[in-house]
Amino acid sequence: MASKPTQIHIERPNLKWWVAGLIVFGIIASVAYAFLPWVVFGVFVYYVARPINRRFRKQTERKNLSAALSLLLIVVPVVLFLGVFFSIAAGQLSTFVTSDTATRLLAQSPINMGTVPDTPNQLIDRATTTIKNPSVQSALGDAQAFIGAIASSIFMMFLSLLLGFFLLVEDQRLARWGKKQILGDDTLSIDYLEAVDTGLNSIYFGYTLTIFVIMILTAVIYNVFNLFAPGNLVIPAAILLAVVTGVFTLVPLVGRSVVYLAITAFLALGAIQRNPAYLWYPLVFFLFMTLAFDNVVRTYIRPYLSGKMFHFSLVMFAYLLGPLLFGWYGIFLGPLLMVVVVQFLQIVVPQLRGEEPPSDLDIGPTAQETDDDFKDTTTGDEATGGGSR
Repeated sequence: MASKPTQIHIERPNLKWWVAGLIVFGIIASVAYAFLPWVVFGVFVYYVARPINRRFRKQTERKNLSAALSLLLIVVPVVLFLGVFFSIAAGQLSTFVTSDTATRLLAQSPINMGTVPDTPNQLIDRATTTIKNPSVQSALGDAQAFIGAIASSIFMMFLSLLLGFFLLVEDQRLARWGKKQILGDDTLSIDYLEAVDTGLNSIYFGYTLTIFVIMILTAVIYNVFNLFAPGNLVIPAAILLAVVTGVFTLVPLVGRSVVYLAITAFLALGAIQRNPAYLWYPLVFFLFMTLAFDNVVRTYIRPYLSGKMFHFSLVMFAYLLGPLLFGWYGIFLGPLLMVVVVQFLQIVVPQLRGEEPPSDLDIGPTAQETDDDFKDTTTGDEATGGGSR
């Protein structure tokens, strides 16, 4: 007589385990919210470095090495920019300290410098008196707060880079684990998360790469203009202004045009002081940057690097409202939320209605197609957040 097959009974978790799970995820969410700006920045670093990391990973089997090299390609330019910036600032500070203005300010200082102490007791008395001065106490407090804020920001920046490094090393393993342990056979969730991943890669990587290309090209253009500058009408600090031009690509609606106008005004003022006949030079500079260079960015650089996944208006409002709603990190969080919402509407909502999701987001023309119409009513292409579209 054949024996009946043994049935394995799997006990489903009861209510108390669901409550425990909600508590655990609540704790994780509260920690992530407390460090939200730096978590978002770490995710941004990951998506910027991921395409580079995957190219390196094809050349080497060491994940840690490829991730470290990828991050260096991002961190080193930032460090160089900060080095140039602080070097210029230090030079200007040194010039100010040795100027007559600084001498007059020290003479009017509420702190009585008096004579230089020549004995240890006089030195101790002078130091004690100076420290007890209310203005000195206030300055010391401000300096301590400033140094503390800088140290805290550097530490949090390090944690963000560490998060990006961890994701670069373990992203594929985390994806496999998430599909197996959390998503299972839930194809809708898998499709949605993969769409969000693709969207973030398009927004973050293309957007950042566009900015760096603009920095390099404008640095070359500014230096070329300096070679042909009449009457020594050179663009000052051309490299630094090129970096500023790339950063101002983030500013919606006006963007790089603000930098062009500032440089043109500086050159025009110099031309008026030297020889008004040189006014043709700043005019040529402004026309070249706004008509020729920006059209190259709009027609070739931006569409090629940034892709065409999202509608022009969505990207514009993501970069416009993000910093206003969330602060400095809104420049990263705004596009992330935009991708999450748009991909939900595109992938999940049609399947909830029992329909197949469309291959493209059908809400009108893309950013590239609407750009020619939009540039007639705005200054350049910066309304898109400059570079991500």
